[in-house]
Amino acid sequence: MCNSFIYGQYVHGLDVSHWQGNIDWNAVYNDGQVYSWAKATEGMTYEDPQFMANMTNGVNAGMVMGAYHFARPDNNLATEDAANFLAVAGAYIGNGFLPPVLDLENPYSSGQAIVLSDLLTSQELTNWVSDWMLEIETTTGVAPIIYVNGNYANYLNSSINNYGLWIANPNESQTPPTNIGVWNDWKFKQYSWWGNVSGITGDVDLNIFNGDITDFNTLIGVNTAQVMPAQMNITIYAYPNPVADILYLKNMPGPPISISLISNEGRRHLLKFQNNGIDISEFAPGIYVLEMEFEYGVSSIFRVSKK
Repeated sequence: MCNSFIYGQYVHGLDVSHWQGNIDWNAVYNDGQVYSWAKATEGMTYEDPQFMANMTNGVNAGMVMGAYHFARPDNNLATEDAANFLAVAGAYIGNGFLPPVLDLENPYSSGQAIVLSDLLTSQELTNWVSDWMLEIETTTGVAPIIYVNGNYANYLNSSINNYGLWIANPNESQTPPTNIGVWNDWKFKQYSWWGNVSGITGDVDLNIFNGDITDFNTLIGVNTAQVMPAQMNITIYAYPNPVADILYLKNMPGPPISISLISNEGRRHLLKFQNNGIDISEFAPGIYVLEMEFEYGVSSIFRVSKK
């Protein structure tokens, strides 16, 4: 079950790429990290070589995963970058996953920074970002989040602030950021570039979510583990999660009237409840949503990770 909220005020997570090498995601999860973005793509052709391994192993460990794209407005059209990202990461956008992210920062070539604000005006860069975000949102139905530092949070035009902000502010403090530019609020803060987390060799970026676990569950579209129906003072548990074959249900208010397992593509499967569990052994690995209906109008919904 999700063990995030015992670690502090915020819900904690990471962001990773191939620079972190092979990650032991079970150790990461057991260290109190709840979520992680993994780099998927950069520009119009590059795919991070660790992306698929990170997503698969992270999901199997019970992490809430998401994909990010490193923007290259210095080289490409926004639609070209978006096409690359969707081709690689499209299966990992939707309920149960973090929103997709556009990572907007100065790229490097031959060890030298390419300063985007020297190449593009504020309006030109804002237009490029807006085109990328709109392409992703139109295609997937999920509004992306933008990752920027304080400089670019101020450089972009306010027309972009309808998208959520992930602010890079590595001051080693979990206090709210003060420089968020044209945004009125923030969703995530990257507060460290030098984190030490079990299962990862070397430094890793650390992040906090601006909200509690209920807000986080709303962001990803489903609950991460346990369900608390508002109509009853109980907590329903599903275990093990991730699950390989039989998912057991505990502390339910009577037998469920119906149980549905919904895939990320929206396919709904009706299941039978037997011997305090449901058999999902024939389903493909991935993220599913489990919906249950009980008597008296009580219902619950939560996220299941199938190994």
